[in-house]
Amino acid sequence: MGRKFLHYLSGARHLQLFLMLLLLSPFAFAQQSMKITGKVTSSEDRTGLPGVSVKVKGTQVGTVTDGAGAYTLTAAKGNVLTFSYVGYDLYEATVGESSTVNVSLKSKSADLQEVVVVSYGSSRQRDITGAVTKVNAEDLQNLPAAEIGQKLTGRVPGLQVNQASGRPGQGMTFRVRGAASLGSGNQPLIVVDGQPITGDVNLINPDDIESFSVLKDAASTALYGSRAANGVILITTKQAKSGRSTINFNTYYGTQTVLQRGRPDIMNANEFATFMKGYYEDRIKYENWKNPVTGLAEVPADYQNPAQYGEGTDWYNELLRTAPIQNYNLNISSGTDKVLSSNSLTYFKQDGVLRNTGMQRFSFRSNNQYTPSSKVKFGFNIAPTYQIDNNTRGNLDGNRQILVGGEISSPLIPARNADGSYPTRTGSYGMFALPNFLQQLDLMKNKQNSLRILANAFGEIELLKDLRFRTTINTDLGAIDQNSFNSSNYGTAGAPGPSIPSAVSNSNNYTSWLSENILTYKLTKGDHNFDFLAGYSAQKYNRNFRTINGSVFPNDNIPWIAGAATTTGTTNNTAWDIASMFGRINYDYKGKYLISANIRRDGSSRFGKNSKYGTFPSISAGWIISEESFFPKSDNFSFLKIRGGYGKTGNNNIGDYTQTSLVGQTNYVFSSALAQGLSITSLGNPDLTWETSKQTDIGLEMNFFKNRINVTYDYYNKLTNGMLYLISIPYASGYSSIRYNVGEFKMWGHELSINSTNLTGEVKWNTGFNISFNDNKVLSLQDNTPIGGTATYNDYNRTAVGRRIGELFGYVFDGVYKNQQEFDSQPKHATSAVGTARMKDINGDGKIDQNDKTFLGNPNPKFLFGLNNDIRYKNFDFSISVSGQVGNKIMNTNLQNFQNLDGIFNIEKSMMNRWRSPENPGNGQVPRTLSNTTELYRFGNSNWVFSGDYLTIRNISAGYTFTSVPKYFKSARIYLAVNQAYVFTKYPGQNPEVNDSRDNQTTAGQDNGSYPVPRTISIGANINF
Repeated sequence: MGRKFLHYLSGARHLQLFLMLLLLSPFAFAQQSMKITGKVTSSEDRTGLPGVSVKVKGTQVGTVTDGAGAYTLTAAKGNVLTFSYVGYDLYEATVGESSTVNVSLKSKSADLQEVVVVSYGSSRQRDITGAVTKVNAEDLQNLPAAEIGQKLTGRVPGLQVNQASGRPGQGMTFRVRGAASLGSGNQPLIVVDGQPITGDVNLINPDDIESFSVLKDAASTALYGSRAANGVILITTKQAKSGRSTINFNTYYGTQTVLQRGRPDIMNANEFATFMKGYYEDRIKYENWKNPVTGLAEVPADYQNPAQYGEGTDWYNELLRTAPIQNYNLNISSGTDKVLSSNSLTYFKQDGVLRNTGMQRFSFRSNNQYTPSSKVKFGFNIAPTYQIDNNTRGNLDGNRQILVGGEISSPLIPARNADGSYPTRTGSYGMFALPNFLQQLDLMKNKQNSLRILANAFGEIELLKDLRFRTTINTDLGAIDQNSFNSSNYGTAGAPGPSIPSAVSNSNNYTSWLSENILTYKLTKGDHNFDFLAGYSAQKYNRNFRTINGSVFPNDNIPWIAGAATTTGTTNNTAWDIASMFGRINYDYKGKYLISANIRRDGSSRFGKNSKYGTFPSISAGWIISEESFFPKSDNFSFLKIRGGYGKTGNNNIGDYTQTSLVGQTNYVFSSALAQGLSITSLGNPDLTWETSKQTDIGLEMNFFKNRINVTYDYYNKLTNGMLYLISIPYASGYSSIRYNVGEFKMWGHELSINSTNLTGEVKWNTGFNISFNDNKVLSLQDNTPIGGTATYNDYNRTAVGRRIGELFGYVFDGVYKNQQEFDSQPKHATSAVGTARMKDINGDGKIDQNDKTFLGNPNPKFLFGLNNDIRYKNFDFSISVSGQVGNKIMNTNLQNFQNLDGIFNIEKSMMNRWRSPENPGNGQVPRTLSNTTELYRFGNSNWVFSGDYLTIRNISAGYTFTSVPKYFKSARIYLAVNQAYVFTKYPGQNPEVNDSRDNQTTAGQDNGSYPVPRTISIGANINF
């Protein structure tokens, strides 16, 4: 597969060479030139604007204004000057007889004429009848970002972007208006330049993005049909502008460190030895324990004299490091009336704060458009990305991950021996057999190479006046190869090593082809304006997997599969396709009464013949009240629009063959002989229907004080039915589960955003604030049977009728039985004894069992918020961005390890204050260490549940733009930025954004340990030539 990609890239070389030569070709003047001077001011307050780009359209001649807004350049009569500045409209002026050209730029603040990308097209902001929020990349240019999610956090009302893991190359999670599905995916559809993206989006280079459009309601997403139930994020990459040629170089270098806040307060060597001494004293006292080494009732030698130990090994610090991060991006673009070409090249490298982890990304993008005449347009875009991930094979995120494993290792064991070698085991006497996790990080090899190519070609022709036809072919090609080798020193929990060397080689290749053909027609009859769209879309996706396992290597010096004495392998293939027809009619009367109707019909291979097709319609309307004659004309209240919409969208994220029973190889013994055969390995459900969401949205848009304040409000109500979920079935059937439509639930919420231009004088200050409220309720389930919360371990969420989806579920902790009197008078568990954990008897039956579990909290926040401020003074700029959420609960399941009283792990210092006897009950909140009685304390309970509220300072940046620069330079900006500056939260864990479920709402709100999210301090430069 990799060779195919190289062939594709090779075929594009000649085109790329042509584009670069075209881009760098010189421009010449045909007329006699003269010196032009002038001043650029703001239309609001007439103050000069520094750093404005002034260019002679169609040439390479240009300059920038100085600190007072003045400029000088050479141009000829009849030339067109273009004036562009961040946050202001592009302005063009024609050179006449005068050698002075003064201009006044209008701020884009609440600009209703701004064009916004929407489903299969674009529209003016004032004409949109759905819930759509646009974010321009130029507004985020001060923000260094490793991936696209970091640019959107806290910027869009209703969009939740969480960074649950700081692992290099790990994408962020997106939620548009909360979770809309139980277990069939909650990520929004990502569309890049019109191409729906499958899989992870973190391979998309953030430097290539020009704008985001977040589509939140059914009226705006219905044209994406069965993939739009979770919202849609449209990404538009950078395109060249007609009459402008630019060269831009952007770079930053930074360091990453892990915040001290949230680190577990684990015992040092002296404290741990003291605890273990008391642990064995209690075993001797209450259990008649004898030391198996001496045969005597005495404490093991390791713990007899705790005073001999000092701090010991801090495994947390041993596994972490300060790590660099760097990015280099070069963009060259050129535009004429007929040819637009934008080319960018980026190198990004991020070393991980966990030792021996990191990633590198090489990306290139070329966007090209050709317009030979007003009736014909065609183009070609290609974006290959090559990424190298170096991550240890051990868990970096999730239950008992490497960092947690290190934290619970014995502080009595050194990280390295005196000769530099590694101790194989990190558990002292009586502890669980843990490997040396530092050795795992330093010695193991696990490299993944990923190549992805996004490409599309399009052609557009005007068939008749205002009737245009556009055809597009898109492809998404990927090849992922992962090779890992475990040396003889590799170990796991319970089996620290040495072990037999082994290796694994995985290959994962996929192709996705999408063809779309669209007709558009515009019609104007007097004050009536119509915009028609009709299209056909077909997409096919195919993925191939290959895994080869090798074992019994001669030694650690031969890490390749070919050197293995024994190899085994598996292959797999999966595919799906979808065919669709869609259409839209937009209508407006006098530009103030707006109606939009959409419909899409999808046919998906993922559903059986009984429900293969689904239809997804929507309708929305808007009324621009401020255009009415009765609306008072005032700069203080200049715009008012009310809009509303209703629509239906779907979710087909159920896997590729759930409608069909699958067959696999089975062995059976006949007359003492092993015979191979086939049997059904999983049950299919041909009656599965589409998971659909019906959504109503009502919105209000208002502008005040000469458009300096823009307010947008939305209320939505969403009903999801036919929820898809993998339910358990009786084992007597021969199978364990089947995919089923299990019920319905509703969700509703409010969104408010306020954007303001606070100051427009010498000091310019813009503020953006948004807040979003969301709630949900389960209306029905299959046989009204709750989902989850039944198993003893690792089953800490329950979804039940009348409750919120995926609520935390477990026992309510009620202290300990301090003495025999309390024990005799209180309800007990089967394993309870004096000094053990006491749980509340919820159902009042006088005993503690599974029936006493109850709901412990909602993992979904009540509201999200974001606040962004940008300040400019002359050539200085400063910005700060904060975001957060309130009202959710987190279950810290790491406490199952950090509060384990069985003497097998290092634990929190608070466990010192445990029950020792009726006369010494500790603080009454920590149980005893008696064998076979501590298990109940390790079941999910309210003691593990904490508030998940947080406020994070996402980004702080300060910069200075040089307008007086050497020849060939247009401008240069240097800046200092801090990402993830600080987190304000009462959550005692390290990251309140952690969510172990990612896409599965039935396991939401669990902190099972994750790769730390670091603070990054970087310096950077942005240079324009």
